[in-house]
Amino acid sequence: VFDLGGGTFDVSIMTVANGKFKVNAVAGDTYLGGDDIDERLVMHLMDEIKLNYDKDISSDNKSRSQLRIECEKAKRHLSFNKIARFVCDH
Repeated sequence: VFDLGGGTFDVSIMTVANGKFKVNAVAGDTYLGGDDIDERLVMHLMDEIKLNYDKDISSDNKSRSQLRIECEKAKRHLSFNKIARFVCDH
């Protein structure tokens, strides 16, 4: 079982037999979590925006905040879907 929470990435190895769950091992990484994934997506998309549209939004707090919100929505959407699309209009 993988749990990518806001601040941690946790993994549990389990056995399921006869309808019973047994936890065999648990480990986690407190330096990797959903917030880190969101931030990496934001950084990647800011680079893409700069490269493709010659627009640097890194110092525009409103645009960066909107981009972060959209990245988190897309990440959550991708938990259940193969494709996520969004539009950032700033």
